[in-house]
Amino acid sequence: MSYRLVLIDLDDTLFDYPKTEEAAFRNTFEELGFFMESELGNAKKEEIYEKIKDRYKDVNLQLWKDLEKGAVDKDRLKVVRFEKIIEEFDLKYNPYEMSELYLKKLGEGIFPFEATEKLCEYLHSKYKVGIVTNGIKEVQHSRIENSTIAKYIDKIIISDEVGVNKPDKRIFEYAMNYFEIMDKSEVIMIGDSLGADIKGGQNAGIDTCWVNLRNNVNDTGIVPKYEVRKLGELFEIL
Repeated sequence: MSYRLVLIDLDDTLFDYPKTEEAAFRNTFEELGFFMESELGNAKKEEIYEKIKDRYKDVNLQLWKDLEKGAVDKDRLKVVRFEKIIEEFDLKYNPYEMSELYLKKLGEGIFPFEATEKLCEYLHSKYKVGIVTNGIKEVQHSRIENSTIAKYIDKIIISDEVGVNKPDKRIFEYAMNYFEIMDKSEVIMIGDSLGADIKGGQNAGIDTCWVNLRNNVNDTGIVPKYEVRKLGELFEIL
């Protein structure tokens, strides 16, 4: 295909977000003193922590789905997820302070997949490359700009800064306008989320490639033009 512009998602496409989230969440609790000695003992603390973490993941996942549907905004999402676990587990923390600390820790979490740097270098040698992410701006800028792929990215496009989230077609149109590419056949969107990346690309009328690194079943009815299960397979498509 004669593409000129490659738009690509960040988390679970180029970077391992579960690793980032795991490290940031634990570091947040450590800094808040959750694991300090108490009458509960270390084993019990770990057991409680794992329950809190699992519940947080469920709450957070649902909130991000709500964000894609426009049911919650980003600023509220950042705090609500901590309000819920603080209330459910009777934690003595301030949700706003907890959120700020967690975001700081997230911004320090840079875990690219093994093939990420080589892929970005390759894409940059052939195309204009833009990252399009729904992530939180201060977190994403920190992670990308302090990573080894920064030099291969022509533009970081973050929903916070554009004012709309994937799958809204306007974020993709913003990207095309920035790069001054109006022919939709010259653009492809690559990402792991069927609901945000693939549906969003389709809404904008551009080609899409689903990065399915975790071998998920697609029962959504959203059909990408391409599907890859390893980043290395993108070299064959592009």
